[in-house]
Amino acid sequence: MQDTDVSSLFAVMSTAEFRERKEQFAYHKEMLRSLGSIRYCKAELFKDCILGTIRLPQKNDQKRAQLSFGFYLTEKSVFFIEDEGKMRAWIEKQTEMLQEVDTPKQLLLRIMEHMIEEDTFYFSHMESELDKLEEKISRGVGSNNNSFMSLTKYRQKLSEFHIYYEQLINIGELFSTSDFYFSEQEIHGWERFTHRVERLQNHVNLLRENVLQIRELYQSMQDARQNKIMGIITIVTTIFLPLTLITGWYGMNFAYMPELQWKYGYLAVIIGALIIVVAEIIYFKKKKFF
Repeated sequence: MQDTDVSSLFAVMSTAEFRERKEQFAYHKEMLRSLGSIRYCKAELFKDCILGTIRLPQKNDQKRAQLSFGFYLTEKSVFFIEDEGKMRAWIEKQTEMLQEVDTPKQLLLRIMEHMIEEDTFYFSHMESELDKLEEKISRGVGSNNNSFMSLTKYRQKLSEFHIYYEQLINIGELFSTSDFYFSEQEIHGWERFTHRVERLQNHVNLLRENVLQIRELYQSMQDARQNKIMGIITIVTTIFLPLTLITGWYGMNFAYMPELQWKYGYLAVIIGALIIVVAEIIYFKKKKFF
């Protein structure tokens, strides 16, 4: 199939252009309402068209606008509405891949498949990063605060993808079960797409469980560290408790305390305090308190 044949199956326009040509579309009000704020993926089936919106989650921490677009699918053409200018450029780069596309429904399916094409590699990389993070936490290396922040970011990103795939599954099920002029081959194509998304969602769920386990490991390490600190504080307090008693005892300043007038009283108290401290340290070591 020639490039001109593929280009005849679709049209790309901005929201402003769609608004200018709205009278050509029977359900332009519904489409414009959806384009007003594209916050998730959805598809709606009407009598002679399927319209919807797609919002792709970001796969990095760069502060770039998320790719989002609307689509208006009819029997003869599919219209993409987006203001970023990326859709036409992507389709033009995929000329070879689209050689066998001969219907707008197949074109939309190929684009949807391309959206999830590299997700497996993305999650494999994330899994490797989580393994490294788990090892770092286990060895107590690095900033604990940074580790917790990293886990929080991974949890948020995986939750975002979980919702994203749930929405794509709903779209795939709508396309594969509707009677909107779909051939049997096209229905099977959408069913395969739905199964691929379900496998990706299962992968996301496994990673979410992994993040939860790492967070529990992090929390247990924090608890163990705090318990160790509290143990040291308790031992130090216990060691100096007898010394505090001695200090309080001889700080009463009664008139008839013979030790206050004794020539070696000060030295005796020092030696007695050292003996008490040494005895306590030996006792604690035997009991393996530290």
